[in-house]
Amino acid sequence: MGFAVVVDSTLDMSAEEYQALNITMVPLNILVGEDEFKDQVEISSEEFYKRMSEAAELPKTAQPAPFDFVQAYERLAHEGCEGIISLHIAGVLSGTVESARTAAGQVDVDVRVIDAACCTAQAALQVKQLCALRDAGATLDEAQAAIEALAPKTQFLVACDTLENLLKGGRLSADQVKNASLLNIKPIFTFNETGVLVAFGKAKGMRGVIKQYVQNAQKRTEEQGKQRIRFCHVANEQGVEDLRSALDEAGVEYVDEGSSPCGATVATHLGLGALGIAFAPAES
Repeated sequence: MGFAVVVDSTLDMSAEEYQALNITMVPLNILVGEDEFKDQVEISSEEFYKRMSEAAELPKTAQPAPFDFVQAYERLAHEGCEGIISLHIAGVLSGTVESARTAAGQVDVDVRVIDAACCTAQAALQVKQLCALRDAGATLDEAQAAIEALAPKTQFLVACDTLENLLKGGRLSADQVKNASLLNIKPIFTFNETGVLVAFGKAKGMRGVIKQYVQNAQKRTEEQGKQRIRFCHVANEQGVEDLRSALDEAGVEYVDEGSSPCGATVATHLGLGALGIAFAPAES
């Protein structure tokens, strides 16, 4: 049956996508006040947004226990897989990848654990390529090498509509939030090479954000050729549709890899209204 693919819930893919791509997902834990949930299993993104907006303090996420990965790896080994590639959220953002590595040392199957150095839509593009390699008959070594080569060529941009969560999380001061809000300035972030969410730029309003996303898509197309693009949002489906329309109007040719609500990791940092876009070269 070739190798199996294991991920965590920070890829922000739907249950239907996991099933269609034959991916095993191990969920992170979400802490909202005194309540704890299995991400994407016991609480949906939409329910999480509601609880987040009502909570006095920002929710927190906790990595899965190594035992959760051991169970997943052993089940896949029992089903006859020849090995496993386990790709996860950046280690600087969560201890999830360390739990996976610990588990990999406790099972009798070849498990290759990869730190994606990102999460959400950017990691989803990597995993979709990984599944394509698996389905084409690639070996563990070939697939691991291809994904590790692809990762630096991918990119994620995300902008927040409200600065409330950045204030609560200590990323911005009260004065910075006040000034940015008055001027309708929207900060744009990206993952650096290790997976830290860092400043990319800023724009005037969400229209300005979309304009920068389109310009970035054009630049990447010129440099890398046609792009695979995946969208994500925090309760902002209209923003995704406006972005798609803007790309079409600008004549950007790309492979639409779908869209999904951002999960707890990104949503907690950036708040309601956030809009994200991920890129990967179509030929890789």
